[in-house]
Amino acid sequence: MTDREIWIKASAILAEHGEMTAEYIIDQLGDVLANDVAVQDWRRVAVAIDAITGADTRGSN
Repeated sequence: MTDREIWIKASAILAEHGEMTAEYIIDQLGDVLANDVAVQDWRRVAVAIDAITGADTRGSN
């Protein structure tokens, strides 16, 4: 996926799933674990969602 496609997908997922977005991504990852490219795409989507929501991806509390 291109960077643009990642951001569009991340925005659409957030709009559709809201607070349940993390669960949705986990379900999708379970379906693609054997496909390295798909896993990397979903990782990038998750990072984009974190950026959109302002989440701190460094793990600090």
